Parts: sequence; C-alpha cells; structure tokens
Amino acid sequence: MPFEPQCFIHAANIRLEVPVSVHFSEQLTDELRHDLEDATLTSFDSVVMNCIERKVDFLLLSGNVFLEADRSLRARLALLKGFRKLEAKQIPVFVLPGDADPAEAWRSIPELPDNVTVCYSSSAEPEILARNNRVITTVSVSMWYGDTDAFGIRVIGRAEDGQEPFRIGIVSKAKYDESRRMAALSSSTDDDLLNVAINQSEEKLPASNNADDPERQTSVEKSSAAAETTADYEAGFRDHINQLMNEGHLNYVAFMGELDRLTLTLESGRVHCPGTTQPRSQWEANSGQCSLVQVDAAGKTTIEEINTSAVDWKNIDLNVDTDATLKSSLQHMKSLLLQQPRSKSDRIWAVRWTVRGPLPVLHDFIEEDLELTVAVELDRLDVDGRKIRLVHHVRTLPDPWEVPEKESLGQQYADLMTEDAIVSRRRLMKLVRSDTSLSDGWRQRFVALVAGVDRERILSRMRIDGADWFVSDLQDLLPDFDDFDEDILQDEAVEEHRLTGDDTETTGSSAVAILTDAAVETFESDEDDELSDDEEDAENEEDEIE
Repeated sequence: MPFEPQCFIHAANIRLEVPVSVHFSEQLTDELRHDLEDATLTSFDSVVMNCIERKVDFLLLSGNVFLEADRSLRARLALLKGFRKLEAKQIPVFVLPGDADPAEAWRSIPELPDNVTVCYSSSAEPEILARNNRVITTVSVSMWYGDTDAFGIRVIGRAEDGQEPFRIGIVSKAKYDESRRMAALSSSTDDDLLNVAINQSEEKLPASNNADDPERQTSVEKSSAAAETTADYEAGFRDHINQLMNEGHLNYVAFMGELDRLTLTLESGRVHCPGTTQPRSQWEANSGQCSLVQVDAAGKTTIEEINTSAVDWKNIDLNVDTDATLKSSLQHMKSLLLQQPRSKSDRIWAVRWTVRGPLPVLHDFIEEDLELTVAVELDRLDVDGRKIRLVHHVRTLPDPWEVPEKESLGQQYADLMTEDAIVSRRRLMKLVRSDTSLSDGWRQRFVALVAGVDRERILSRMRIDGADWFVSDLQDLLPDFDDFDEDILQDEAVEEHRLTGDDTETTGSSAVAILTDAAVETFESDEDDELSDDEEDAENEEDEIE
C-alpha cells in the first residue's frame, strides 16, 4: 500500500532536570557542577536542534519527558522553550504521556504552543498529521481495535484518496500485564457466578467472590503466575503485540515504560523504544540517544541512532609494561581518549580507567599520585574545534604474581586466587532470589548491593594485601610468566525481565523474547562481556534462576 514518505525523531525518557551522577577523583568545580545539573536540559536541546537541522516532519515524545512528582518549574520552562523553537520552524510535536508525566500533568501546563498535540487515552479518535490536505500520519494511544468502536467512532484514520497514513500506536508491559490481570479476574468471576447460579441460585454471593476483593485479586494473580512459564508469557506478549498491530493497522509502535534501547522488526511493522536521551548514571547506559525514523513510499521503516547525551561514560583499559613510566602512560591515555567515539552533543566524559600491570609498577604510579596527575593533565579533550570536559575515576589491577620460594606461605596464598575465590554476581543473585526468609524490602536491598559488586576491585585488593603480608621487596614480583587465566574477571550477566530486541532484520516470533523475573532489576558492568563459566554451567544456572 502506498505511503507518503516522511521522517520524524522519536525520543523518550528525557526526564528534564533529573540529576546525573558520575564518579570522579578530582574536586567538583562550579563549572562541572552546573554542566551536570543541566545535562538533561542540554540533551533535550540536542533533540530539538536535530529536529530543526534534519527538517523532520514531526517530533514524537513517548513518555517520561519530565517527572511530575518533582514539580520542577525549570523543567517546564525548558520544555516550552524547546517547543517554541520547533513551532518557529513549523515542526509539530506529538506527546504520548507516560507514567512519570501522566495526562493530568500535561493538561496542567499552561499555554502549550499550537504545534504541540498531547494524545490522551480518553480520545478514541487518533491525532492526525496532514500534508497538502492529505493525512500522512496518525498517532493514537487508544487501545480500540477495528475501523470503528462500539459507538461508531472512527478509530483508524484514513485518507480520502485511498492512500494509507502511517499509523503509530503504543505498547507496554504494564498495560499488557494489567489487561491480563483484568481478564483473569473477569474469567474467574464469571465462573464463580455460573457455579453460584447453578448450586445456590437463591443465595447471595460471598464477599470472597467479588472481583474487587484485594485478597481475591492476590490469589488469582499468584495462581496465574505459578502456572505460567517463560514460554507462555513470551507467546502471550507476542500475540498481544501482533493483535495490536494487525487489528489496529499499525505500522510503528512506541514501546513505553523502558529505559533500554530496543527495536523489534515484525511482519506488520516496527516496535521501538529509543532508550533515554540522557542516562542518570552508567548503570543505565554509557550514552543517551534518540532515533531518526524514516519511512519510504512502500512503508519501509529505517531507524537511525542519534547521540543526544551531554554526559557520556567511557570505560578504558590501560595495560602497562615493566618499563612503563607515569609520563609515557599519560601519553598513551591521551591517545586512547582520541580513539573513543564522540558526538556533537558531548559536553562531559566520565572516564573510568582500569590500569593493569605488574604490582611494582602500579605501586610506583600510586606513590606518584596517579589519580591527581590524570585529573590535572587530562582535564579536557580538544577535538573537532571544541572542548570536552573530562572527569576521571582510576582503579589499578595488579597482574598475578609469584614469589621465588614456591613452597612458601606467600605462594600458597597466590595459588588460592583462583576462580572459586572470586565472588560471582550470578551466584550471589541466585542466593538472594532463593532465600525465602527475606522480605521483599530486604531482597530489593540485597539486589542493589549485588548489582554494585566489582570483581576486579576485589581481586585487586586481594593481590595488594597478599603482597603486603608475604613479600618484603615488591621488585621480586616483576613478572616472568603469562599463564594466569584472567577470564575469571568476566562476571556473569544476570538476566532481566524485559523485552529483548533484534539487531538485524528479524521477523515474526523470533523477534520477541520475554524473561520472567519482573521484580528484580539488575545491572551489568561494561567489562562483563562474556561469562566466566563454560556454556553448559551458565545455561544450567540460568534455568535455575528462572
């Protein structure tokens, strides 16, 4: 079917004026503090400028543009300022309210420019975008299916000349789970009413049969969750998305309620979440993005990533040799920084260095005040005619060491530093999840602690302390071997309950995968690129976690 070619920018989770947290070694200056405070505002400005520079047809904002709970006047003023810039360039804005910025919050914003359209779920009819008196795009948050609803209101917009508009809708796990709960309650209540009608036609329903009874809702949800497998949930959500897109004739669906960037390619169209324009910390992402979406006349959709974050995180390894000096290492650091990917929106890089090498060399670096030297000598990066402010967090990881006396207590200690001696994030998470004595509150606290476990820091402390205890002269630890297995440092990633996307053009059911632990939120550090256990053990552990 023919479409009108168009392009738009899709952004989500802007979270205006939410603080950004970075770990750095140097003193916080006023300039740096202001830049961090303004990071989310700067990222929104980047979204607006990209819309103007690329001359898009419209801007789509899908949820959590601001946090209504914060009641930030500055956030609202920045929002209106950006909208007015787009209005001056005649660029429309479509807003899909989210959990943090609900429809009531958008209704309370005075004097929204005429180019801004907020899509409310109470409105069955979709919002439209017209070009040359022809409807080219429709945007709707309504969950109605079919051409018209029960009252005869047209839900799916159509152009009068027969050319199909590009239709945009929404989907979220929260809405899907809510619809399943309501369906389960409704089905259970209908069964109860039928049984009562047959067996107790003249008696009143007991209170426990009421669908509004909290105890009944809890029991229904627990029994449903207990009977459901991962495959069941995955298949159900896949069917839900397909039904939404097919019956709603949707070509593009904004996946809401998630911070991770995600793209699913289905037979009927694309499901996409652009992530966040500015991560609050490295736990969320190393950088923030929005998406440039282009639609051709055949309806083919391409999605391009655009970096919008003012603060990016960089994780860089520096390997030093026995003859390395602090001066030569600083030059190497600068060359590594110049090799890092960068974008126009970058203002600050929070760089975490992991310096690896012989313990005597790293000890000398620390004695020469490595962190302070890096902070002073590498405070800015001059590139492409502009300056990027650098903040650093430096950690050292000594290489494995041996002592000349192979039967000594020190060598026995060194031999104990094996994979079994290093804590595993996966095993810790498994222990927390399986402990039935923990309350929900304590379980969440332990989950947060497990997420922050740094295996390399633990191993570094073990090696340094061992050398202090058993070695009188650090020069004796200069390496003459390379047979230590550093793979033990690759911690296992702990799976989240979230929709996983496709990096390639995948269609159908293979594009959707759902994992089942919705209550547990875990994070992966950037060095965790591969599992430390072999594949069979890792798969067994995953099965046990699920």
